[in-house]
Amino acid sequence: MSRLILLLFWSLWYLNFSARSILSPIMPLIQDDFAIGHTMAGALFFSFWIGNTVAVFYSGFLSQKIGYKKSIFTGYCVVIISFFLLKYSSSYQLFAVFVFFLGMGAGIYLPCAIPLITTVIDKRNWGKAISFHETAAGFSLLTAPLIVVWAIGFTHWKSVFLLFGSICLVITIIFQFVSPDPRPETQEKSPVSSIIRRKEFWIVTFAWVSCSIASMGIYNIVPLYLVKERAIQIEAANVVFGISRVGGFIGMISIGFFIDKFNLKKILFVITLGAGLTTLGIALSQSYYLVSFFLLIQATFSVVFYPAGLVAIARLTNLADRSMFTGVLMSISSIVGPGLSPLILGAVADTWNFQIGILLAGIIITLSCIPLTRLKGL
Repeated sequence: MSRLILLLFWSLWYLNFSARSILSPIMPLIQDDFAIGHTMAGALFFSFWIGNTVAVFYSGFLSQKIGYKKSIFTGYCVVIISFFLLKYSSSYQLFAVFVFFLGMGAGIYLPCAIPLITTVIDKRNWGKAISFHETAAGFSLLTAPLIVVWAIGFTHWKSVFLLFGSICLVITIIFQFVSPDPRPETQEKSPVSSIIRRKEFWIVTFAWVSCSIASMGIYNIVPLYLVKERAIQIEAANVVFGISRVGGFIGMISIGFFIDKFNLKKILFVITLGAGLTTLGIALSQSYYLVSFFLLIQATFSVVFYPAGLVAIARLTNLADRSMFTGVLMSISSIVGPGLSPLILGAVADTWNFQIGILLAGIIITLSCIPLTRLKGL
């Protein structure tokens, strides 16, 4: 039964992450249809992550009031409605508003899902279970560009939102009938002020922000970079883009076995360092093939951080604090990582080019591995 529940959560996370990842491969088409520049394109990602951040921050409070299951169900209702409204948005302004609500609905899931998963799965298998759950994110990053290539071959790009909204509706109904519903232990809950005073909270948050820049921040602007600066056709760019996510998907599958057997602090250090160095490789490469190679390796390092980071959170907290710790951490990382970074990278590209922005991001990500050496309790 626990395996079936885990598969259900995998499906939910795939759809949730697709809400985050689907904008990037169609962004060149959005730019053309709405006649906007790179900065305004980046503002759409920022709009999504503002909504996501608000929801993530309050998800801990919401789960304490109505429970984890009802919180997730509420979030997916918002996601479904937003997907359908995006299909019929007629202006950039309306599109940005619906993207905001899409981000808000998507933000509730993870801080509530992790406590649910860790109550269903034995603690000895948390690494493998959370890593399997996180393969959904890697699979989304892999398939989203390929789905766009397939869809725009015979329909308008907005119909992609209708497709994902319909699938979301089906999976959400199944979730409502099948998922367990453990209640948070409110009597043991720590206040937010207690959580943000913890040194390990800020160490994990800094690393999470950096890897969010490496994965979603860079991910969101790569199609624009390939199409607008490298002059690659959008279909070819998305095929290369999708294939570059294969390594991350494979890494998600295998990382759980390493987490359960080796020192987690060292694993986090190596992953973060690798994400930073390969981001620098993307910026410094002149050859198209070398850029493709570093995209593949960078995608692998940046996304495997998440299951390792989630296991670290689970080990550093108890069940009562887990949702709040995760929610506050992700609200910070969401607004800075995939939220602000595409906006800043777009502004840098409008002023200079994407290459300079990616280089600066690579330096920040590389340096973020240093505080991890001071992390205790893993």
